Amino acid sequence: MSAPVTAVPPAPAGFDVAAERARTPGCATGHHFNAAGAALLAANTVEAVIAQLRAESLHGGYEAARLAADGLAAVYTATGRLLGVDADEIALVESATAGWQRIVSALRLRPGDRVLAARSSYVSSALHLLAVERDTAVRVEVLPNGPDGATDLEALERALRTGPAALVTAAHVPTSSGLVEPAARIGALSAEHGVPFLLDATQSLGQLPVDMPALGCDLLIGTGRKFLRGPRGTGLLAVRRPLLERLAPQAPDVRGARWTAERSWELAPDARRFELWEAAHALRLGLGTALADLHTLGPATVFARLSALAARLRERLGAVPGVRLTDPPAAGGAIVTFVVEGLDASEVQRRLALRRVYLIAVPADHGRWDMDPRGLAKVVRASVHVYTDEGDLDALVEAVSEIAADAGGRDRTGSAAGTDATGAAADTSRTRTPRPRTTPVRASGAGRRDAVVVGLGVHGGAALRQLAERGLDVLGLEQFAAGHDRGSSHGATRMIRRAYPHPDWDGLVDTAYRAWDELEQAAATRLLDITGGLYAAPGQRPDPLRGPGCRTVDRTAAARIFPGLRLPEGFTAVHDPAAGIIDAPATLRAQLALAERAGATVADRTRVTGWRPDGDGVVVRTADGEVRARRLVLCAGPWTPYLVPSLASHLTVTRIVNAYFAADPAGPLGPGGLGSFSVDLPEGLLYGFPAADGRGLKAGLDAGPAWNPNAERPAASADELALLTRAVARVLPGAGRVTESLTCLYTMTPDRRFLVGEVPGVPQALLASACSGHGFKFGPAIGAALADLVCELPRPDLDFLSPARLVAGGAR
Repeated sequence: MSAPVTAVPPAPAGFDVAAERARTPGCATGHHFNAAGAALLAANTVEAVIAQLRAESLHGGYEAARLAADGLAAVYTATGRLLGVDADEIALVESATAGWQRIVSALRLRPGDRVLAARSSYVSSALHLLAVERDTAVRVEVLPNGPDGATDLEALERALRTGPAALVTAAHVPTSSGLVEPAARIGALSAEHGVPFLLDATQSLGQLPVDMPALGCDLLIGTGRKFLRGPRGTGLLAVRRPLLERLAPQAPDVRGARWTAERSWELAPDARRFELWEAAHALRLGLGTALADLHTLGPATVFARLSALAARLRERLGAVPGVRLTDPPAAGGAIVTFVVEGLDASEVQRRLALRRVYLIAVPADHGRWDMDPRGLAKVVRASVHVYTDEGDLDALVEAVSEIAADAGGRDRTGSAAGTDATGAAADTSRTRTPRPRTTPVRASGAGRRDAVVVGLGVHGGAALRQLAERGLDVLGLEQFAAGHDRGSSHGATRMIRRAYPHPDWDGLVDTAYRAWDELEQAAATRLLDITGGLYAAPGQRPDPLRGPGCRTVDRTAAARIFPGLRLPEGFTAVHDPAAGIIDAPATLRAQLALAERAGATVADRTRVTGWRPDGDGVVVRTADGEVRARRLVLCAGPWTPYLVPSLASHLTVTRIVNAYFAADPAGPLGPGGLGSFSVDLPEGLLYGFPAADGRGLKAGLDAGPAWNPNAERPAASADELALLTRAVARVLPGAGRVTESLTCLYTMTPDRRFLVGEVPGVPQALLASACSGHGFKFGPAIGAALADLVCELPRPDLDFLSPARLVAGGAR
């Protein structure tokens, strides 16, 4: 038999989630569902930590601790109040695991002692018990669960009646599910048989009522970083009297003991006996601030809020095709776990992070006693907190729905995909990415390189890296200094989005997001900031944007999503929650660094004056001489018409103006009220980014005069800036004056699609061009595609971008 889960109170009607979000800076960086791992800190908690560190820098650590003595004492009082015990029954420790190890060691378990452990036990606790069992012949008995997934109380009672036990332990809420153990019933049975009950409240403190006397709990451990919203590196240990007087730490410290004579000492009379002298006082004061906030809100109010939120999330996720909830019937509180059929939980976590939805995947080796019997290798864990709002829930459910649909071959309604209208298998070649060869293709011939890449902007740099990492002898040539501002890859930011007018792009878009993730990991550098995006146009636009995970919204809904953007009457927008901002300079640096690390040779300030086919290879002419190679990869941006004259009549090079406008980053034009955006106005397509980098709101118009890339490019004129300012004023009323401007060059085809593939008539030369305006987002993916083609791997998914379509007159 198992006790029922603590009843979920009704959600508090007057709870001010907006206020909680306003004092939680992390809410502006994404949708956070990892409170069960490490919750977002409130601003005043951060300030408390910083203030103490500042005091230590000014006065020294000891003096700063003396000055903060009242504040440090208040942490014990606030913790005791939360747990229903006296302040002197509280010890502050570095982590829940540190508290566990000290208290279990203090129990002095002996050979033959029985420890009754719930299957909810955390991995660190279980490993410690198993090590004690191995080393001291203690008997660890793992209790079975009942039908509702909680500890079987009848089995516990039988175990207690079987013979003396030294300890009963359970995790109030495990790491692997939203289970809530019947702690009060476990405590009552333990007390009835005179056995100490150790409750791991790591996952419950701050989200569930935890009153030690009411739970019959003698010993308790917890951490500050989870639902208490304290800093990492804080934990607590509570020991109730009279058990406290009977327990002594195995390794006394000067904090908890007084050395009274040469071979004797006295323990502190309270729980401080389990503490160490050295402690992070700044972190403890941060924990005290977080506890004070919890008491201000009221633990019961927080419990009601979180339980109601998680119940809604559990219900909504349970209705998504391809998603299976893994919480047992005895679940409750703030944690929801699930799996997406056909996908590893870590892959789900990764794909959600690309959409700025952050949670965690829990593997079975973090909870073997719980997960193995349930046949679970890994689960996705989402946990809500007081700063979670309905928009966060929408973002998570929408993203999971999309991921589940992709994994299961469904469309967004849950119907099976991968078949045509007759039920025949659909052609999936456009979304398959061929596997690179494990052995690079090498040509014979002394002095001939495998490949030469001309132009080291985003696409050339990506191709150079990919070719070098596949073991090819590759040379990269750039006519200007690396990172120059003469072409199309310079500037601080670029946009990434999934919204495109035609499904042909969907496969490449998905490949691009995966490629960015791989590049970030390889470079150990964050390159993307997923802000979400809105892309607006008049409602009757003939080729509206659409895309995986995107939805159309009216101007009222758009104003709710991005309060800083005001669309004209009659406009609609496409909302892409996975859209965001790319750090362009960091991307260029990362790609070239990885390329050189893999063995590529980079020669900047080396102008290519021409090239010609040479048998099965090419000869590239530079100002310094000729270079022979088996393959040539041209990524020359606006200079492409000069290097590939056969395409010159199909390419238009345009001068584009961008400007920064004064804007408060904490206001509606900052990250809290705006993401990446575009609006199709009479002046042209206005696009831009929020004021997030200290330089103001960035905006530009996707239109301008034709331009010779070899000509001088003067700064933006007063007329150009006036046109851009009028466009900004139409939809971004809070923007101030222009503070700086820059120009760049777009190279476009008539159909605004890229050119990626063989130079027409010259199979040994490859091309990536006309990518300006919307090509940066595909950089790492196009680099990988070019490397595949150099290695003679087919890429049928790129057929719609083939340069041959222009020469054949097939542009569409």
